[in-house]
Amino acid sequence: MAQSKSSNEAIIDRLVLAYNARDAAGFASFFAPDAVHGDLHSENLQRGRDAIRRRYQEVFAQYPANRTEVMHRSAFGRYVVDHERVSRSPTSEPFDVIAIYTMSDGLIVRCDFVR
Repeated sequence: MAQSKSSNEAIIDRLVLAYNARDAAGFASFFAPDAVHGDLHSENLQRGRDAIRRRYQEVFAQYPANRTEVMHRSAFGRYVVDHERVSRSPTSEPFDVIAIYTMSDGLIVRCDFVR
């Protein structure tokens, strides 16, 4: 029996599409205004939707062919956990990350990366 996607998974699907389109404003729109974003257990975090948008404007400018592919996803309750493979350019070695999305009221309130 096929299992349907949760609404949180559908939001993350759209987030990944915005990321792969290198649309920093569209990407940031999926985050709550006071969201926290960065590496797990790091103090170097982006705080707030505007900071996240600025961060990804920089990333997409630096890596114009940047994209990600979801290798595996687990979703439960308010959490969506993706294993993603990121490519910066066609000639660079891809790298894997775990993205842990915490959702509330249809928005991402926290995103932690494990690299």
